[in-house]
Amino acid sequence: MMENNTEMKSYAGFTIGPIYGVLSSARKTRELWFASYFFSWFMEKSIEQLSKNNKIDFLSPFVKEPFEPNNSITGKYHDRFILQSYLDKGALFREIQEASNNTLDFFVGLIDTLVKQLRTKYINGANKNTVRDILNSYIQRNFVVFDAQTFEPANIVNCINRHLNSMEENRSFDTGIFDKTCFICRALPAVIEADVWVKDTLERKELCPLCFIKYYAHRSNEVKAKISKNNLRYPTILDIAAVELLTEEVKKQNPIFKDYEKDYEFEDIEQAVRKTDSKEEADSLLKKSYSKYFAIIQVDGDSLGKVFDKLTNFDELESFSKSLFNFANEAEKIITFYKGYPIYIGGDDILAFTPVAFKGDDGKAKTVIDLAIELSDAYRDIVGKNHSETTLSIGVNIAYYKFPLSLSLKNARKQLFEEAKKDDKNALALLLTKHSGHQIGFKFKFGSNDIKNFSELLRKTLAGDVDFPHSLHYNLSRFKTVIANIPDKDRLKAFFENNFNEPEHSKYTSDINSVMNYFKEVMFHVPREHRKKRLDCVKEILNKLAFIKFLRGEK
Repeated sequence: MMENNTEMKSYAGFTIGPIYGVLSSARKTRELWFASYFFSWFMEKSIEQLSKNNKIDFLSPFVKEPFEPNNSITGKYHDRFILQSYLDKGALFREIQEASNNTLDFFVGLIDTLVKQLRTKYINGANKNTVRDILNSYIQRNFVVFDAQTFEPANIVNCINRHLNSMEENRSFDTGIFDKTCFICRALPAVIEADVWVKDTLERKELCPLCFIKYYAHRSNEVKAKISKNNLRYPTILDIAAVELLTEEVKKQNPIFKDYEKDYEFEDIEQAVRKTDSKEEADSLLKKSYSKYFAIIQVDGDSLGKVFDKLTNFDELESFSKSLFNFANEAEKIITFYKGYPIYIGGDDILAFTPVAFKGDDGKAKTVIDLAIELSDAYRDIVGKNHSETTLSIGVNIAYYKFPLSLSLKNARKQLFEEAKKDDKNALALLLTKHSGHQIGFKFKFGSNDIKNFSELLRKTLAGDVDFPHSLHYNLSRFKTVIANIPDKDRLKAFFENNFNEPEHSKYTSDINSVMNYFKEVMFHVPREHRKKRLDCVKEILNKLAFIKFLRGEK
């Protein structure tokens, strides 16, 4: 850290990409994980080198002194950094360029070492220098450096962020002319030949450097040393989705559950469960359709620009960056508690795989909605307590385990940026794409009675404390327009009593009342005169009930 009596001479911002482009070609969870980890690790190594210079201070992200390397499997560094320096503009430019180039060389060496370690081979006349050329062209490392007099102290972070935004929007790359493109991404030149599983067959395929390292990172000695794991097997989609079924006893039934290369099918789980449990227990467990589905959650802080506008000095900026750092540590604990696997956690920016639901060690049902609520609460308590302008928005995509990973990632991103962050933000937007292709989507405002009441109803239903007749959702859907025009709570009660008065409904009276009370709490916040909004509200409630129906295993 610089001495307090030094005069600031320069500011800089650095951004790296194209992150989404590299993530979107991933076919396996381990590929998606390392695609993200690559960029986080790149930023970490660059920051580590720069932090050794005592004339540089990081404004964002928070960087501990002395520097502490991240040995977690979770990427902890965002795709940007902003710093201030006592160096003049030219010297700072050279420092950043050198750190970035050294980091690029590190990854070129990592890939080249892995090619030799696995006894794969370069093709089409390629070699280590070819890998460097491709990475240098495709990995976009953009940065800006300014004289200190360019900005007012209160505008530093936002002004530099605007410049970085502009640079990201105008990125381009040229990989040159090659005979073949990569088998996986279909975009970059193929320069390495390696074995790749294609369904159930191991085939020799031609890959680009990035897809090669994404696919084989779990075999790299340097990657394993980085995250302190001698054996690295990143969980598959079904490892995450079916966590409730995959007990240690079940895993013993088939070695494929611990295979480092091959994926397994749900039928393999079903056979193993039926070997370990009685028919009645197995039928009950396998009925839960959510074990065939996984969730991708994407998280982002709201209105951070408003916060940075109010931070006028280094101490305030450092304090806020530290609060984001502390939230990231807490978020990792929360996601892990919910049996999830963070792909990256860069302050307020999170991407993770999680199960849709599972029975916890306490015997109570846990769901991805509970997870979202806890993340929002933690952000409010750690970051928002001193900066009420910022809240958290979360997008969740739930998909069948065979659904393409790239589309699941795209849908999670859309839920976050096109739904949750729309209007007032501070929201959870969820989309379920069923195996049939039918989609169910809805949205909650964090802190609202709606999300609290729904979460409680969902937990009670999954615990078996609340049960519904199979026809409930169908009958309510038939009368959605009628329900939307009901003027008050007494009339709503009369509607439920008149439509669910058959003998078979008698044993569900209290449970049906739970649904009626949920309608009461949510629907009447929208005035009856706003007919379209009221009908949309009723439709969304029905979507939420359809989600409960899905989690119960009903068709």
